[in-house]
Amino acid sequence: MLKNYIKIALKVFWRHKFFTAVNLLGICFTLVVLIAAVAFIDQQTGVADVAPEVHNDRTLYLKWLFVRSAITDTSGTVSQHSAIASGIAYRFLDRYVRSLETAENVAVFSDVDYRGLHGGAEEGHVEVKLTDGAFWEVFDFDFRQGRPYTAAEVEASEVIAVISAGFSRRFFGSEEAVGKIVPIEGRPFRVVGVVADVPHFRRRTKADIWVPLTTDPPENWHPYRLIGGGFQSFQAAVLARRPADMERIKAEFATVLEQVEPDPASRFSFAVVFVPLVTALDEWAIGGAWRMLADEGYTTNEEWQQAIAHQILNKLLVYGGLMLLFMLLPAFHLVNLNISRIEERASEIGVRKAFGGSVRALVGQFVAENVLLTLLGVALCLPLSWGILVMLSLAGMAYVDVLLLLRTVAYGTLLSVFFGVLSGAYPAWKMARLHPMRALTGREL
Repeated sequence: MLKNYIKIALKVFWRHKFFTAVNLLGICFTLVVLIAAVAFIDQQTGVADVAPEVHNDRTLYLKWLFVRSAITDTSGTVSQHSAIASGIAYRFLDRYVRSLETAENVAVFSDVDYRGLHGGAEEGHVEVKLTDGAFWEVFDFDFRQGRPYTAAEVEASEVIAVISAGFSRRFFGSEEAVGKIVPIEGRPFRVVGVVADVPHFRRRTKADIWVPLTTDPPENWHPYRLIGGGFQSFQAAVLARRPADMERIKAEFATVLEQVEPDPASRFSFAVVFVPLVTALDEWAIGGAWRMLADEGYTTNEEWQQAIAHQILNKLLVYGGLMLLFMLLPAFHLVNLNISRIEERASEIGVRKAFGGSVRALVGQFVAENVLLTLLGVALCLPLSWGILVMLSLAGMAYVDVLLLLRTVAYGTLLSVFFGVLSGAYPAWKMARLHPMRALTGREL
């Protein structure tokens, strides 16, 4: 029976070319937009493992330190008291995070923007990332030339750099970059490695140049402080041995925070309230709400996880609602088109019912036709979606991942089949229930 449904459907599609073209256009447009949107969201959330961030399922990140500050006057009286979210100083991470025994590895890094770099090509804006040696072990970069710098070279403050392939092309042209000099702030950094460009949305790892953090002025990283403040702020990536260890790392870190020493150089009295360890998805869910959450006064992992879960739920509801609305609109449009298309086949329905055709068989045929049309639209949208993602990648706005594309198409196909059934079932059921004489004559009985 299914084979007959398919044969009839193909003949109907060919006979009603206009309806077929309009339906395919609506299905393709909807799926292409959804696939591009899902790719965009996937890049933002960091859920999918895309090089160099290939261990997001077992990596925790530290970016903010929540402290309670108290300003005292010369008499020792507290004149102001407030809770703030601040960037983290390097020595805090070096002393209290790098020493976590339950972690497999810890990378510490920071972003710096330089302007006015000159060389083989003039650069108006250059992204430079300060890192330690463990950075190249926690993240999996694709080295096109050379090698990463080591922990020993960072300790020795070697003036060396790793650069991106894109920066290498702009700065050195087609020449091999390893061994050449890149001037940064008047200092000659020797290139030791060239890596593949990092996708635009991988902000934690993306840069034009990576250099040892010890090449930054010592006052930005050497003294012990709690917060970055007016100096350089750092963040850390804590790699667990396996995903199940992430809760153990959080528990150990909560114990470590109880031993934190105060900042000896500040005129403020800082008391550490909380330093959240979050996943890539958590960080996306929080977005720009870090300081707002600091005002809420969360001080435990449990409170923090509840706040994050609330943020994730809100974003999922918003994005899910928008996608559902976006798919409902063409679905209603397809319902109207299907009603018009099926009405043209009223005589066919009348003849089949007159010869004993059941409502179930007629509904099954019309729904099968609609689902088959939907699947044809899915097949057409796949190359279109690939092309759009390639263009976005060339513009530096996305990353073409075959697994991501296929996974998204699979979900989109399921949703399309659902809406194909939905948009075909009602018109089919309505027309299949017509009395044979009314279907044949088009008049009320």
